[in-house]
Amino acid sequence: MKKKIIIISIAAILILLIAGATYSYFVSNTNMTSVDQHIAKFIFNSDSLDHLEIPLSGLKPGDVKEYSFEVSNNTDHVISDVNISYTLSLLTPHYMPLVIELYKDETLLMTCDESYSRNNQNELVCNTTTQELDYHEEVNDNYTLKITFDSNYNSLDYANLIDYLNIEIRSYQKV
Repeated sequence: MKKKIIIISIAAILILLIAGATYSYFVSNTNMTSVDQHIAKFIFNSDSLDHLEIPLSGLKPGDVKEYSFEVSNNTDHVISDVNISYTLSLLTPHYMPLVIELYKDETLLMTCDESYSRNNQNELVCNTTTQELDYHEEVNDNYTLKITFDSNYNSLDYANLIDYLNIEIRSYQKV
């Protein structure tokens, strides 16, 4: 009989220890009126939200064309609540002997030439460095794309070439 009492006592103690170790209790008190329930807005605005298409078939030797566009962190004076990072990619088959320059606020940002790599569609892919828009104030990044067709290439070899340039804009919230 003593053995049964000892075995039952040991079993009861083990059950209490195991049950006490695995049982947990969690209570959280929050006053919802004191919590700021503002959700951060991501506002990224460009002329054509994520890409621009520029046909180059009408260029003649000696032509210089400029295309302007803007990237901003606001729309109708409502500013993004988060910092934004973005990159611009210029994609072109680059068959014509063109000089393609991208300026940001009149400062040369890059010249798209054969030093850049090509993708699987044989398009030349020229990427800018990462640009940033701060959320503390309205920021408008003004860009000018300058395309020059040198007059020295006045040859029938370039008469039927069709070229285009696409600008892709990839943006993301800065961590």
